[in-house]
Amino acid sequence: MSDHPKTMAEKILSRASGKSSIAGDYVWAVPDLVYLNDLMGPVALSVIRKIGIGKINYGGKLIFIVDHIYPPKDVSSANNIKIIREYAEENNFVFIQGGEGIEHTVLIEKKLIRPGDLAVGTDSHTVTLGAVGCMGVGMGITDVSAIMALGKNWFLVPESIQIDLIGRLRKYVSGKDIILSVLKILKEDGANYMSMEFHGEAIRHLSIDQRMAIANMTVEAGAKAGMIEPDELVGRFFDIDEEDLKNVRSDEGSHFAQRVDIDLDSIGPQIAVPYSPANVHDVKEYVGVRVDQVYIGNCANGTITDLREAAEVLRNRTVAKGVKLIIVPGSRDIYRQALKEGLIDVFLDAGAVISPPNCGACAGLHMGVLGDGETAISHPKNHFKGRMGSPESRVYLANTYVAAAAALDGRIIDPEASL
Repeated sequence: MSDHPKTMAEKILSRASGKSSIAGDYVWAVPDLVYLNDLMGPVALSVIRKIGIGKINYGGKLIFIVDHIYPPKDVSSANNIKIIREYAEENNFVFIQGGEGIEHTVLIEKKLIRPGDLAVGTDSHTVTLGAVGCMGVGMGITDVSAIMALGKNWFLVPESIQIDLIGRLRKYVSGKDIILSVLKILKEDGANYMSMEFHGEAIRHLSIDQRMAIANMTVEAGAKAGMIEPDELVGRFFDIDEEDLKNVRSDEGSHFAQRVDIDLDSIGPQIAVPYSPANVHDVKEYVGVRVDQVYIGNCANGTITDLREAAEVLRNRTVAKGVKLIIVPGSRDIYRQALKEGLIDVFLDAGAVISPPNCGACAGLHMGVLGDGETAISHPKNHFKGRMGSPESRVYLANTYVAAAAALDGRIIDPEASL
């Protein structure tokens, strides 16, 4: 490999391709892991059949996971699960059953990926894996099918944006507010086909749960990947020493196309207003907006940290009349931990409905669907028109404190001023 100083994206794609590369180069790379869910997996398998591929040539880790429509809502979704389960069993691939958790959450939780890995998934929010220094890239069905058939695929090595985080988050402010603040600056296309790299001394104050919330929404700025520089916390989680972590981090003197500074001390609770995740404002500007539904949970915000924050707000209180509160832990292990800590009792007593881990409400697939004219405040990664149901509905994106407080009041409130 060349001594040319490299960003994280350049390092990872150089290793995966076996060719020293910099931004702007095209490389043929072999991902360390490819994963497909119950929604897209069956489609990928049909593409492979159509192009006449009898043998999978991909030599990395191949995982099929059930998370999008589980429990299955109809014959079609049940058949999709059956298709990928049978295929995985016949070919000795890893199959993760429904109920274990949402794909990105489970891959981190079970340490199925590691810092410095190149992972490809059939979901745009594969970028979530960047929370632990993995280059997670969402790809379309045809591209993922090509990797399975050929064992590799081409990648354009992306330019990188350096995002420096300084200071510390104050009470009622979270990782969700950090990424919303970044989106406020970069807008929807400010990082098109780029890698967003998060650096700075503030990272050491952020848990892996908070980092997941940040990496998860980098794609909403158009990013190909979003990675947080792995530190000692990540090293301890994966049992990786400092020298190996250095091999993942960007080199001193590496080239960045843009630099953004975010002062965490100055950030208050943020809210993304319909219909763009980059249409971000201070939550206090939208105090008083009535809500019909509150959804807490998804791949990046169904963490035990989020559930603890929700319980802090909901304890000994009751959901406002007419408001639907849906809570979805991100994995079975998170659900179990919430039970152990008594959080589930807090939610039940408040009037919430608790679901097994799945993507249903987040993507408007089979639960928590919004009707005409309804308004929700929610955790999903985006809220384009009709994402959670009726195109006449409206969805606001915010952190857990803001969402839980709205469930109690029936309106959006500023937790810094009201809790």
